[in-house]
Amino acid sequence: MFAIAIRYLNGWAMAAADGPKKQKPEWPPHPDRVFMAFAAAWFETGEDPAEGAALRWLEVQSPPSIAASDASERTPVVSYVPVNDVRMGRKMPQEEDFAKLKGAGLALLPEHRPRQARGFPVAIPHDPTVRLIWPDIDLGEHRAALEQLTAKVTHIGHSASLVQVWIDGQPPSPNWLPADGVASLRLRVPWSGRLDELKRLCNRQAVISYADMTAEQAMLKGKKKTRMKEAIRERFGEEEPRSLYPTPGCWIGYTRATETVEPAVRGSVFDPGLVVLTVLGKRLSLHATLKLTEVLRGALMSVCPVQPPPEWFGGHTPTGTPSAQPHLALLPLPFVGSEHADGRILGLALALPRDLPPGEAGRCLADFLYEQETGLPRITRLFAGKWLECRVEREVREKPPASLNPWSWTRPSRIWATVTPVALDRHFDGKEKWERAGKSVKDACERIGLPRPREVMLHPVSLVEGVPHAREFPYLIRKSDGGRRYHSHAVLIFDEPIRGPVIVGAGRFRGYGLFRPMDQEGA
Repeated sequence: MFAIAIRYLNGWAMAAADGPKKQKPEWPPHPDRVFMAFAAAWFETGEDPAEGAALRWLEVQSPPSIAASDASERTPVVSYVPVNDVRMGRKMPQEEDFAKLKGAGLALLPEHRPRQARGFPVAIPHDPTVRLIWPDIDLGEHRAALEQLTAKVTHIGHSASLVQVWIDGQPPSPNWLPADGVASLRLRVPWSGRLDELKRLCNRQAVISYADMTAEQAMLKGKKKTRMKEAIRERFGEEEPRSLYPTPGCWIGYTRATETVEPAVRGSVFDPGLVVLTVLGKRLSLHATLKLTEVLRGALMSVCPVQPPPEWFGGHTPTGTPSAQPHLALLPLPFVGSEHADGRILGLALALPRDLPPGEAGRCLADFLYEQETGLPRITRLFAGKWLECRVEREVREKPPASLNPWSWTRPSRIWATVTPVALDRHFDGKEKWERAGKSVKDACERIGLPRPREVMLHPVSLVEGVPHAREFPYLIRKSDGGRRYHSHAVLIFDEPIRGPVIVGAGRFRGYGLFRPMDQEGA
């Protein structure tokens, strides 16, 4: 085991997570950013062969775990800074008196350059020390070289983000772990060949040589100046060599480590790890559930990189028939269950099949959830003419509102009540219609892998505060004949606590039949 420990000497980290926008700070630091800081120190101190070998060894190791505290963000401040690489500065007072000085380079001094607005996003961690941890790897022969290189790293991110770096042989337990699939955090990591790519993009030797030769040319006269100009053109061509920005790198997901192992609790065919989306802008009422999930489904289908979408994602077999297997369900997450609840939809959730390989989920959902250049949550516009218009993005806050916390919808409970009505499989008539309808709901519970409820109570009014009357929800329409599917609110009572999400009935993949746990926590 070993770790690269980083202490931010100023108590804050200055690095932009959103690229050129420079509005959102990066925290925790991306492993690839740390690697680039090591590479920069290696370039600037002579490219020691042993240090280079250590970096090439490090770039092919598995992604590290991370031990980092949470952080707050400094309020963004716009600064106006002199631009770089300017050829002609602003006019100076008494320009005629300074013409020769300007020709000699005075116009390139910072006070004479034009200014440009720029942001400096800053994260303020609760603990200024962060560690990248490789729990199953030993440094071996590279220890001395890597320790030597850590002493040369002065900053990570912005040059003002000063750090002290060292090798830690006994790091604490990590709280961020690499994960496949749809993770709550995406970070850049190095890959095989990263150091050589950075060296090519840096183009350090050509840039320095060009600067030296052009400076010498400026001091020469006559034929010597002409010969130097020709030598520069012969070596570098018509374009000045430049250092290029590094490419974003390889993205992987990270999830928070859980300190306790939950006891085994029976659940449904849906994974309790809901993928939560926050609704931005105007909030819609629960009545809009069907329309909202329909538009969200269209947005998901349009950006899925696998076409036609796989059966678990699109809900249809390769022949176009409806899938009989568990597939992606789309759920509304309303503000309900409290004194002032009004039923507004604060977010949406993607409920994945429980046995779905994590990598498969990430393959199909990554383009919808994240910006590929920055790794930040992607904002998607959902639009359906006069019906609705809103925006959604992945919920990544550590402490989101209760309605957007998956635990509010999945925690173990014996009693569950609907927030959207259950769409019944068929219409029931006669004196015993409610008994038969209740039996069909019990059957529906078994259909999604739950134990059969001891009791089912159907009623037009939900037991959950803030949920509209059942008749206020639009009917689900059967595709076969265009008929209505009747629906009702329900309460389920099980003999044992079961784990959510509990989504029951014919409309479960479109947001109907969503239940909320009603037992008090710990009961």
